[in-house]
Amino acid sequence: MADNARGFPVTLESWGWSQKGDIRPENQDSFLSWNERLLWAVADGVGSSAHGGEAGRLVTRMLLTTPHAASLDEHVNNVGGILRQGNDILRAHGGATQAASTVVALLMHGGEAACLWAGDSRCYLLRDGVLYQCTREHTLRQEKIDNGELTAPEARRMVRGNIITNAVGARDALRLDEVRFSLRGGDKFLLCSDGLSNLLGPDALAARLARTSAREAAEDMARAVDGVPQPDNITLVAVFISSLR
Repeated sequence: MADNARGFPVTLESWGWSQKGDIRPENQDSFLSWNERLLWAVADGVGSSAHGGEAGRLVTRMLLTTPHAASLDEHVNNVGGILRQGNDILRAHGGATQAASTVVALLMHGGEAACLWAGDSRCYLLRDGVLYQCTREHTLRQEKIDNGELTAPEARRMVRGNIITNAVGARDALRLDEVRFSLRGGDKFLLCSDGLSNLLGPDALAARLARTSAREAAEDMARAVDGVPQPDNITLVAVFISSLR
């Protein structure tokens, strides 16, 4: 899926791609690429039941109701409010099997951007040849590191360290983490589920984000994981900023 945005203070291209993994019966990932609203997102259903896929699709479907915003603050508030509504819906219909989904969303307004997330789906930024991870996972492994209980090498050996500790639908009150930054021409963003980041490390991602277009970068990542065992679904959205006006 490709889009080009013109007529905004930012000129950009985006490309989204998703693929079912080898083990799960369905693709529980979902993504949104909405250049006209300057909004992109990846959602990854939590759990092995079909409810996870439904939760992921609910998240991106609800984000399609995001209204136009007059500022980045308003854009962030709109998206955050919609995600909290989604959280309430999932909690109300949870029943015996609670449905939940990670989410990572990239929003822009003017020359500014914000990233909101819950869970372990990631946002990366390639700027001037350097790859930055904009998000910090909400997992048991990361909690152990943050609390000083384990070092990073020790945490990597945890058997169930990838357990999600925060997601849309996981708790009565949704907690969204947020980071903001100024945009520059040439910035290249990648939103992805952990199915991709578990297969391609930072160097491999940076090399592919260095491609000329978002489509080339996304297709190169797809080729890189083709033929490799894929225990999880893989979803990505690449957003390339050409220029700012």
